[in-house]
Amino acid sequence: MAETNKESELREALVAHFREEGETLRRQWLRQLRTTGAVQNLIRQGLENESRALYTAFVDGLEPRNDSRTAACARSIAERALGAEISPELLIDSLLALRDVHRRSLVRKYGADAGRFTKALDIYSSAANRLLAHAVRDIFETKEAAATREVEQLRALVKTGMILSAKLSLEAVLQRIANMACKVVGARYAALGVLDGKGRLSQFIAAGIDEKTKRAIGPLPVGKGILGVLVHEAKPLRLKDLTIDPRAHGFPTNHPPMKSFLGVPIVSKGKVFGNLYLTEKRGAEEFSQDDEDIAMTLAAQAAIAIENASLYEELHRSYQELKRSQALLLRQEKLASLGRLAAGLAHELNNPLNHIAGFVEALQRRADAKTLPARKEFEDFPRFFGMIQTQVDRAASIIRRLLDFARQREPSFELLDLGRLISESVSFVERQAAVANKRIVVRPLSEPVQLRADAQMLQQLLLNLLTNALDAIEGDGEVRITANVVEVGPGARVRQETVELSVADNGCGIAPENLPKVFDPFFTTKEVGKGTGLGLPICQSIVEQHGGTIEIKSEGIGKGILVTVKLPVQR
Repeated sequence: MAETNKESELREALVAHFREEGETLRRQWLRQLRTTGAVQNLIRQGLENESRALYTAFVDGLEPRNDSRTAACARSIAERALGAEISPELLIDSLLALRDVHRRSLVRKYGADAGRFTKALDIYSSAANRLLAHAVRDIFETKEAAATREVEQLRALVKTGMILSAKLSLEAVLQRIANMACKVVGARYAALGVLDGKGRLSQFIAAGIDEKTKRAIGPLPVGKGILGVLVHEAKPLRLKDLTIDPRAHGFPTNHPPMKSFLGVPIVSKGKVFGNLYLTEKRGAEEFSQDDEDIAMTLAAQAAIAIENASLYEELHRSYQELKRSQALLLRQEKLASLGRLAAGLAHELNNPLNHIAGFVEALQRRADAKTLPARKEFEDFPRFFGMIQTQVDRAASIIRRLLDFARQREPSFELLDLGRLISESVSFVERQAAVANKRIVVRPLSEPVQLRADAQMLQQLLLNLLTNALDAIEGDGEVRITANVVEVGPGARVRQETVELSVADNGCGIAPENLPKVFDPFFTTKEVGKGTGLGLPICQSIVEQHGGTIEIKSEGIGKGILVTVKLPVQR
């Protein structure tokens, strides 16, 4: 809504007042900040100049009638805060303190005129809050851009490492080494076995055997017999006749016949990565010392390739973990700052709202047929008071959600029965669904599942998801809850399980362009007055605190929503 001439004049008067009293108000502000780290950082940068620059930018941001000027002033504040190494939390605290100093000065200037003071405070609060929101957004956008640059630099280093180490995959490099071993040493067959972290054969690359023979041989060896000797004893082994050695057993029935044998360890820096095996020496009865020396050289090349591949995999894992950690840290920092801002706003709103609620309650007690005069203009008063009370209750509910968002706590873990938790959560909203001709269908778990989780948090998660699903359905419809236990990494020695909990509805769906924003605090696709945009961010925070993930899918408007939560299972 555009400002009236009187409002513009009052805004200009406020800005002029803050400029005239600038030095006095700035020093009051600094005295209020003495106990915070922000002042210490400003001192390092030059207290007088930096605080004066921040104060000037803040006051300048109150003056304009357009958002571009406000945004420019906010950007200046954010850049100076980052330059002074002031964290987002300290920046918010500092600007809130400056806002308090300004408000007290307005009390002194306009306190005698209640109407003018109220108007001045409204104009100031609106401008200051808009400027504060711009500044907080800008400082996070600047930090995110810096983090993105760091990730891109690391990605460039990873790509450089790949080019320097090899242009081929590890398997292709090892296959070439095995083929070369056959040719250079003069063996009919060669094989290269790679060990895993527990000393077991995890990869076996053969040379000299065609595909038809490989299929006839069947599964790869597991490191028994003569191969097992080399796995456990990292030293060269030469045999003239493999068939008479008592350790030579366990070869598959369809394996080609072998007699002479040479095996050498693949070692680098004292670490054993596997073994190189050669059989059936061409043109001689057995392998020589020279053959062994050549095989050792080829094994050393294989060790370098395996080590480089291991280092690359470790670097890649570290890189991915760094990306996840950076994203999580930035998000947690952003949520913490937004939470502090939300808590401040909630407390500011709570006091006047409590007064309104008290006055409405007092008026409702008096506004009955016995106390109101029997005049037509008074007959709607009880209904009006009831409508006011309804809106007050709604505002109080929004404030509670803001405080819930701001007061995120550490979970208190205990073993919970997932099936019981789902049943209890459904019972809370079942009646609400039935009244609106909506159904909740729960597919029972095939077996009891226990989670180590915070009961209150998980129930809040389920209730938020169920309420959102019911709200998304216009008219009659159905919400489906499904829970499945999925084994992660089947075949691994340690069994790891995850429960996949999905909540699906056939409601209004979400437009594709809105899907990336659904977990942003205060983002909502609901009509004005029907959503706070805090439910899904709270759900995401709960899931992450439990070591899980949450994902939302929708094919588009009118095609429903599927929310999938994955949490670790405790047997």
